[in-house]
Amino acid sequence: MPVNSIIKYELKRIDTWPTVKISFVISGVIGFFTGALYAALIPVMASLVGITGGGEEISSEISYVASVTGFIAIISWIVITILSAVLGAMVVGLCSWSYNLVAGMIGGVNLTLEAQPVTATNDTSALPTANTTVTPLAANGDDQKLESV
Repeated sequence: MPVNSIIKYELKRIDTWPTVKISFVISGVIGFFTGALYAALIPVMASLVGITGGGEEISSEISYVASVTGFIAIISWIVITILSAVLGAMVVGLCSWSYNLVAGMIGGVNLTLEAQPVTATNDTSALPTANTTVTPLAANGDDQKLESV
């Protein structure tokens, strides 16, 4: 059985643009579901206020608010989604940029990783596919090169 080796790495830099793109998508998805929750709750809250109303002078205002709650709910859904995506990407971009700045001055985060032995499985995903050709490099055919077609 092979001995596990310990490998030490230092995270010196984080690419800002890829982290901004990924965080934009993730924050957008979270904002979409948060906006959906708010869009579902706005009409419910408006109807609760209408049910518990406070007299004749308030009921006319409540009827106006109840008539536009669907529009407000849809607009809030869109605004929350966009704001969440943009602000989330800005925060992550600022954090990765500041990490790069500080790591350049004092050094990055040290990581210690341990290599694990690979056990044989029945997974055939690493095998060559039908679009792969084997080209011999040596005349005796011992060395082969894999090329994708």
